[in-house]
Amino acid sequence: NTTTEASKLILDFPRNQRLQVKIYNKQMLPTTRIQRSVRFAETSELTFTKGATQEEKEIRWYSKEEQAYFEDQFKTDTCETSQKLATTPMPLISQDDLYGCVGMEMFLSRDVYMQTSERRRIHVRTILAAQERQRMLDIRNEEQLSLLSERSSEWTVSRTRNLAAMYWEILKT
Repeated sequence: NTTTEASKLILDFPRNQRLQVKIYNKQMLPTTRIQRSVRFAETSELTFTKGATQEEKEIRWYSKEEQAYFEDQFKTDTCETSQKLATTPMPLISQDDLYGCVGMEMFLSRDVYMQTSERRRIHVRTILAAQERQRMLDIRNEEQLSLLSERSSEWTVSRTRNLAAMYWEILKT
C-alpha cells in the first residue's frame, strides 16, 4: 500500500540542523546538533517530477544577484522610512509614505521586531511540541492542532486587525 509506505517515509536534510544549547551560569554552551527531518502524513501524495533545466530556472526565478539587490533595497527602504517617520511630524507624512509602510511595520522598530519574532518562535514551538506529543502517543488529531494554532495566533490576528484599522483610519481620505 503506497499510502502506508508514504506515511513512514522520512527525508532528512543534513544542512537543516540546529544546535542544542544548555545555559550554564547565564552563558549558552553548545551541546549537540539535532537533526531535523520531514515526515509525510498518511494523506500525503508524493509525486516525482523532472527537475527544471538551467534555462527554465533562469527564466522563472530571480538570480542570486537580483535577490541580493531586493534584500539590499528592502533594507534601504526600511531605514529611510524609519528615519522619515522618526523625524517628520505625522501631519506632514504623505499617503504614499504611509502606503510604503504596509508590510514593513515590524522592521521599523527594533522592539516590535523582537516582540514579533519571539511570538512567532513561541507559536512554531507550541505547534511542533503538540505534533510531537501526538506522534509519541500515536494520535492524529488535526482539529486539536487547528484549535491550538488558532489560540496561539490570537495575538497576531489582533495585531493585524489593529494595523488594518489604523491604516484604514489614516488613509480613508
